[in-house]
Amino acid sequence: MVFLDSPNNLPLNLKNILSNSNFAKFGDSLVNFLYNVAIFEATKNLQGVKVWDQSLAEACRNSPLRSYLGGRKNAGELGDAVEAFLGFLYIKNPLVLPEMITTLSRFIRNNSHLYQKNEKKLCSAAFSHLINYYCKKNDILVNKTI
Repeated sequence: MVFLDSPNNLPLNLKNILSNSNFAKFGDSLVNFLYNVAIFEATKNLQGVKVWDQSLAEACRNSPLRSYLGGRKNAGELGDAVEAFLGFLYIKNPLVLPEMITTLSRFIRNNSHLYQKNEKKLCSAAFSHLINYYCKKNDILVNKTI
């Protein structure tokens, strides 16, 4: 089953998207931008945080994306999959950027009290929320074959 088209209009399935290093490299910058803008919108504090691989890995484990990766994966590989997924969504439709920021900032604003002493956990939970939102929106389910 084909999930989406690549920027070159070549069919890509979700498993290929998640393991695409070009999407991951692009997504790395996007993830850091998204998180820092969302933190600013939620708290009005400028931070310049580099998003932690462990936070993205935890977000991946808490989403349907994990079931598409197979086998044992380290935190870096799981984080790259998240970056590739979000990078691909942006490349496919750049207009999704404000929605991503709003989704993250609302989550952060509404849940920061739960994670006051651990920003890594807040980051992980926020990206879990974002990924699950886009998985649901794109009908990506756990154990769905592609």
